[in-house]
Amino acid sequence: MTCIFCEGIETKQLLIQTDNFKVVLDIDPIQSGHLLIISKQHFMDIRELSDSALMELFKLQKQIINVYETHFPVDGLTIIQNNGAIMDEGTHFHIHIVPRYKGDDFWTYQEVNYHPISISELVKLLEFERE
Repeated sequence: MTCIFCEGIETKQLLIQTDNFKVVLDIDPIQSGHLLIISKQHFMDIRELSDSALMELFKLQKQIINVYETHFPVDGLTIIQNNGAIMDEGTHFHIHIVPRYKGDDFWTYQEVNYHPISISELVKLLEFERE
């Protein structure tokens, strides 16, 4: 299957780009100004990014957040990262930046099929990974 992020983004759609990322408007936005930060390489998982690319990604997010919160009447932004097999078919690693407003009902209609995990096991593994 062809990746729309590798093959389907035209130069005229690019808002900005860095060495490792391109930023475009989402084609099916949740809110006006909903952006995607897309890795230029076909990575499926954030763990594939180098440490320098991760730093570049966080600096890019910070730059975008600063523009929104300094120049637009937003109340904040939500950052959503899709990673791994949960992503839509024909895409790769990307991050959503969604402008938010008080009372926008962003989380109101979210329904998921609940799958419990062991929180004690999670804490133990997180502490182990930190050492």
